[in-house]
Amino acid sequence: MSAKTLQGHVAVVTGGGSGIGRGICLDLAEKGAKVMVTDINPETAGETAEIIKKAGGYAESYKMDVTDADMVCNAAEEIGRKHGKIDILVSNAGFSTPPVFCIDMDPKDWDKLIKVHLYGAFNCVKACGKMMKDSGYGRIVFTSSLAGVFGLTGNINYAAAKTALVGATYTLAKELGPYGITVNAVQPGIIRTPITEGPLKAMEENFKKETPTGQIGEPEDVANAVSFFCLPQSQFITGVVMRVDGGYMLQSGMDQLMMHICSN
Repeated sequence: MSAKTLQGHVAVVTGGGSGIGRGICLDLAEKGAKVMVTDINPETAGETAEIIKKAGGYAESYKMDVTDADMVCNAAEEIGRKHGKIDILVSNAGFSTPPVFCIDMDPKDWDKLIKVHLYGAFNCVKACGKMMKDSGYGRIVFTSSLAGVFGLTGNINYAAAKTALVGATYTLAKELGPYGITVNAVQPGIIRTPITEGPLKAMEENFKKETPTGQIGEPEDVANAVSFFCLPQSQFITGVVMRVDGGYMLQSGMDQLMMHICSN
C-alpha cells in the first residue's frame, strides 16, 4: 500500500471508466485522493468507483459527456458544493477512429474526435480551473500521446488533437501558474488497454522488440506519472510533457541493428 500522499485531495478524472483512465483513478485513490470518476459510459464509471471502494478508497461516479459544456459545468459545481473544492483535474477522455488516410476520412470522424479531445479538455479546464483559481491551488494533467510527437498514419484526427494538447499544456502553465495551478501532460506509448487490443494481438512481439525496455506498458505505468504531477510537492514542475513509453520513441531500425551487433 502506497503512502497517502494525496490524502484529502479531490480529483476529477475524465474517461475514468476503463483503460488508462481507470488506472489513473485507482492510483490516485490508493494515494488517498477522493476520486470523482467521470465517463460518458456511467456503467464503466460505476465499475471503477466500486473497485476503489472495495479497496478501501473513496470514489464517486458521474456520467459526463465532456463535449457538453453544461453537463461538465453542472458536475463540477455539484462536486464543488459537496466537497468544497477540486484540487486535481486529469483530462483523459478520448478515443480513436478506425485508421484511414486523411483524403478518405469522413469529416464526421474528424469533428467527433476533435470535440472529445479538445473541446472536452477546454470545457473541463473552464469548469474546474475557476475553482482552483479561487482556492489558489490546482493540478491539471492532460493525456496526450506519442502520436502528438511524430504523427500516426491513418489517424490524422487523433495525432492533431494530441499535438494540440501539448500546446494547451504550455499555454495554460503560463496562464494559471500565478494562481498556484500547475499544468502538465503525459504522452503514453503503447499501453495495454481495450483500444490497443487489436494492434497488440497482431504485433505485440514486434512492439516489444522496438521498445528498449522490452515491455508493453500498463495503465498503472501512466498512472504513476500522472500521480507524480498531482503531488503537492510538484509545485515547481509545470509546462512539462512526459513520455511514458519504455523508450519506444528513441528506438530506430539502426539502433536495433547496432544492438544485435554489440550483443553478439
